[in-house]
Amino acid sequence: MKSFTINDVQRFSGVKAHTLRIWERRYTLVHPDRSQGNSRLYTLDELKKILNIVLLKKNGYRISELSKLNTEDLRNKISNLSYEKNKWQSAINDLIINMYTVEPDSFELILDELLLHWSIDILIEKIIFPFLAITHLLWTGNKLSEEHLVVTAIRKKLIFAIESTILETGKIKTVLLFLPDGKQLDLGLFYSYFFLKKRGIRVLYLGIDVTIKNLETIFQVKPPAYLFTYLQPNQHLFAKQLLESINFYAPNTILVIAKYGFDETPFLNDKLIQMEYLEALDFLHSSCK
Repeated sequence: MKSFTINDVQRFSGVKAHTLRIWERRYTLVHPDRSQGNSRLYTLDELKKILNIVLLKKNGYRISELSKLNTEDLRNKISNLSYEKNKWQSAINDLIINMYTVEPDSFELILDELLLHWSIDILIEKIIFPFLAITHLLWTGNKLSEEHLVVTAIRKKLIFAIESTILETGKIKTVLLFLPDGKQLDLGLFYSYFFLKKRGIRVLYLGIDVTIKNLETIFQVKPPAYLFTYLQPNQHLFAKQLLESINFYAPNTILVIAKYGFDETPFLNDKLIQMEYLEALDFLHSSCK
């Protein structure tokens, strides 16, 4: 049976580990088992309960009150919440839990059901993107078996969203999207495509495992205004060689590199910009207006 560490629960719920321990001791909200190393291990049902409690707490309920409710009572209170933001969060929670049930097609069926209530744009921006950020599937994932079906289902929805977006713009600047490593997940690249196209930016998508020679072929035909890629932690791009190629073949092109969990001051010069992922997308949007 799938179990989760306290760090997993903290990541999925946003609740600090010390608060989870207080909830356990003072309110007996959950009863995690212990590993051989005496670390807490939470069941899928306990994770679901914590996610529901966090959502209700954000809506004014007190922990002392919630601790007395059973699973059905919690579910009923969740279903009675108003405001779209609460419903989006509830959908995100459902996706997190469903990912670990490992039932073929069930994850995609949930996405299809959500599309009956919201547009594809809302589904991508308000539900899928936060889900990807929480689970780290936007970038790397943990290469767990349960992630494969999820990644495939979400990739299909992102492609559908991209193809459904009609580009009506007079803008001539183009952003070229690529990943230098075939081992990276490409969901962040697909989301970047959707984000930029939705905002009227022309996008050229090269995909994963792109070499300098691949890029030079594009440079010699029609250099883009910007190159955009992102890196995993501790991953390095062939930046020096790429910048040399840009200077030679595409002197007006700027390379933008986004980093996962970027916590430094953005690095900028006339050819290279490094910043956090969402900041980089906003920069590309504003620069291509």
